[in-house]
Amino acid sequence: MFSPAFPNSMSLSGAHQRFRFVFIVFALWIIPIHHAQSMLRDPIVLHHADVLSGSESTIGPIRQLRGNVSLSQGNVSVSCDYALWNMRGNSVEMSGNVIVKQGTMTLSMPFGSYDGSSQLARGRGGVKVIDRGRTVHALFGDYSTESSLAKFYGNVSVEDDSTLIYADSAHYDRETRKSLAFGRVIVLGKKNPAIIEGALAESIPAEGLTRITGRPMLFLIDSSFVKDTNTISVQQNNNGSKKSPSGKMRDSMVIQQKKVYDTMTVIADTLETSPSAGNAFIARKNIEINRASMSAICDMAQFKPENDTLRLEGHPMIWVDSTMMNADTISLIMKKRSLQRIDAIGSAFTLTKDDTLRPNRAQQLSGRLISVILSNETISSIIASSQAKSLYFLLSEQGKPEGAATNTCDTIVVRFEQGEPESIVWIGGVLGKVHPEHEVEGREQTYDLPGRPEEKNRPKKRKRQFTFR
Repeated sequence: MFSPAFPNSMSLSGAHQRFRFVFIVFALWIIPIHHAQSMLRDPIVLHHADVLSGSESTIGPIRQLRGNVSLSQGNVSVSCDYALWNMRGNSVEMSGNVIVKQGTMTLSMPFGSYDGSSQLARGRGGVKVIDRGRTVHALFGDYSTESSLAKFYGNVSVEDDSTLIYADSAHYDRETRKSLAFGRVIVLGKKNPAIIEGALAESIPAEGLTRITGRPMLFLIDSSFVKDTNTISVQQNNNGSKKSPSGKMRDSMVIQQKKVYDTMTVIADTLETSPSAGNAFIARKNIEINRASMSAICDMAQFKPENDTLRLEGHPMIWVDSTMMNADTISLIMKKRSLQRIDAIGSAFTLTKDDTLRPNRAQQLSGRLISVILSNETISSIIASSQAKSLYFLLSEQGKPEGAATNTCDTIVVRFEQGEPESIVWIGGVLGKVHPEHEVEGREQTYDLPGRPEEKNRPKKRKRQFTFR
């Protein structure tokens, strides 16, 4: 007896099964990835079309759908007027009132496509997305029904209850409801007359804020009424009627009100808007502020339009007219956007330069608290209290220097006329000394009060760089 040259039938059957398994694995390996993915995805399903026609092509069966077209894939529904359906490629090209829906989101466009393999919807010719109180418009848009991430390009606008954002492009995540706007970004506050320009805007609903970066600038438009009084002449005849050829001339006073606009500008490394915190604006790092006769710098600022307050922290310094001030914290109180009062709290210090011929001489005040009272955006008085100190350079009636006076007391009040110091009053526990001019001249800095701040350049108001499309 000898062993057969070939295995028995059972062995042949097992070999064939092993060969089939290896061939299937090899075939799957050499199939292009996108074809393999399309085989694994749910196919696009046709629900309705008024007219259906078909043909065969090198890429497989093609179907043309016309009139009230309705398609779906999983939880995604698509409707349009016309569609070209690639059945093997599991994709569709659409035109005419194209609408893609998934959950709470509706994507509409005049032209678009949907790829069932990648689950990507693409729109062109002007797209619109509505999702839970947020609306996005753009020239082009891509939306992944798998990742719920939408990307928009060209004249993008993102709008919700409190904010309207314009940008070159934007991303929107439906899962987190976060949105990112890129390029020339303009943010408009719906509940206040504010415009913010920047390079990147991030909307974070979970934190109730929008954050703008890229050295953004805020423009807050203020307005006030001023009276404009004119004298005009009218003709009047004997019975009181106007414009009579034989009548007499009479002067008449006309009082009109006209609105004058001013803009507060804020530039910083980062700006945040917070509808949940009373529509507050928060600026962070390297801040420059300008409005009317006031300028300021600091590292953190918070403006609350609802009560017209502006709080400066992080080495704040402020300029009003010819007076410079710094402190640990500075608060500005406004009424109808008109600056009424400035409170400098903690190591407060003011410098006022009113002698243009002697710029090295500055009137100085210091104290734990210094308050500046303003009228019509001009300083009317400054009050220093709690360990108050003053350095006041004296001038004769002819404007000649007459030395300097240094004082300490409980409270110091300086009154101003047209923005310049007019008089000074010391109250409570006054100690002082007068230094004659021959001792002061050329040695002014030796009389500086302790804690005098280093003088810095006053920031200048910026202009808008972007315009609406």
